[in-house]
Amino acid sequence: MGGWSGSGPDAAVDTTDGTAEPEVCLVIGTYAARPGDEEALAGVLARYTVVTRTDPGCRNVDLTGSMLHPGRFVIVEKWIDADAQRRHYDGPVMVEMAEAAVPLLAAPPELDLTLGISAHDLA
Repeated sequence: MGGWSGSGPDAAVDTTDGTAEPEVCLVIGTYAARPGDEEALAGVLARYTVVTRTDPGCRNVDLTGSMLHPGRFVIVEKWIDADAQRRHYDGPVMVEMAEAAVPLLAAPPELDLTLGISAHDLA
């Protein structure tokens, strides 16, 4: 059975056949809209989410809106590895989204780079 073997962006999961696969990188971004700019920010983030799904190395991107905190949005991005994630963040899709979103934000976004850990990895 495989085991979780690290905590950095280059961590790997040992598979049952003894080979190593790169760990999936997850980026979790939380964005808070300025009062009155909720719909505009939602539109910017929705476009970003759809376009990002076509980037090489992107496994999935989901956009959610908080039910408890109106105007708070969370994007969860899954990348095949840290290199794909870095290329995306240095690329034009991210720059365009940042330029459009900054004037609509109540505060800087909170970004967290994490590794996907499943119950299987911990067994």
